[in-house]
Amino acid sequence: MNDNITMYDYILEEEEILMRLLQQREALTAGFCALLQDKKPQEIILCGSGTSYHAALAARRLIETLTGIRTRAELPSLFVHEQQIYSPQSLMIGISQGGNSLSTAQALRKARQAGCLTAALSENQQALIFTLSDLHLLMECGPELSIAKTKGYTVSVLILWLLGIEGALAIGRIDPHQHQTLIRRLHTTIHNFSAIIPAATRWTDAMTDELIEGRRILVLGYGHNYANVLEGALKMLETMRFAITGYDLEEFCHGIYNSVHPDTRLIYLASPDPALRRRLLQIRSVIADTTSHQSVIGSAFAGFDPEPNDCVLPLIDDPDFHVLEYILPLQIVASRLPYRLGIDPFYAADPHFHQRAGSKQTG
Repeated sequence: MNDNITMYDYILEEEEILMRLLQQREALTAGFCALLQDKKPQEIILCGSGTSYHAALAARRLIETLTGIRTRAELPSLFVHEQQIYSPQSLMIGISQGGNSLSTAQALRKARQAGCLTAALSENQQALIFTLSDLHLLMECGPELSIAKTKGYTVSVLILWLLGIEGALAIGRIDPHQHQTLIRRLHTTIHNFSAIIPAATRWTDAMTDELIEGRRILVLGYGHNYANVLEGALKMLETMRFAITGYDLEEFCHGIYNSVHPDTRLIYLASPDPALRRRLLQIRSVIADTTSHQSVIGSAFAGFDPEPNDCVLPLIDDPDFHVLEYILPLQIVASRLPYRLGIDPFYAADPHFHQRAGSKQTG
């Protein structure tokens, strides 16, 4: 374990950091709002790898809904190698917490060559991606030294949401009352971290042996939480280093269910959609014929009779902003269980991987 700070400590920082960024939203988003007013982009492309891509998936719908601008999430490698049509009305936002992802840098180069507007979001003031973009968006969440990023994900999601909220106000898509309602809802969701984290930590510590012993975990969810399904599986895979994958709930029914064995562990994210919650419970009841190792993460809801392995949390369950809540228990699992496996999540399995693979600028 790192002697100074742990991955769990970064999780404990998230509420304070997100609240500060919420308060600083006008300064954070001023350049973006000016760009929307002046350049009037017709398309926004959110581009990043790993955690940055998942943040883009989590934020995409809200940005598009509020601004009325077509918004999509792209993996840099697909953006770079596929032949697509872009124009000066396309805005590419490259996302990289460390700022030195070479694939995201390549995507920004391609966007510039195609005449697109470019922006970059990073925590690193000296980021490579800032040298390739016209607009610089600084995360200001502080460094994160563990290989698996936690606060970097929630900060990326929040800032992207704020771009959508403040941008929509700037171009007249929402009025001041709607704007303030969105900000209040965000504030309520973030303030609830102090209730969620202790409860999720107690569940995690009680479930340590249960989650480790099977050596295979599937994370399932739906809707906005699909981004958390991918991000939560990635966090646990990065730190626990055995077979952990994430799938959309309905996609799980199209073949993946065949891979479930009696020792397989399943974690379901039961986010606030009544019809899909009922669907989740239906699938859980079917899979119970194969394995008893299933856990539902969610708040109490009609028809849900919690079982001993379930994680019932005091969630706000905001229809737009619950993504920030449901990732916390998965981050906590990823931060606490590795030590039982003799793994320190601050250190990569191969510390020279990015240099050897040419995936990040190092040195």
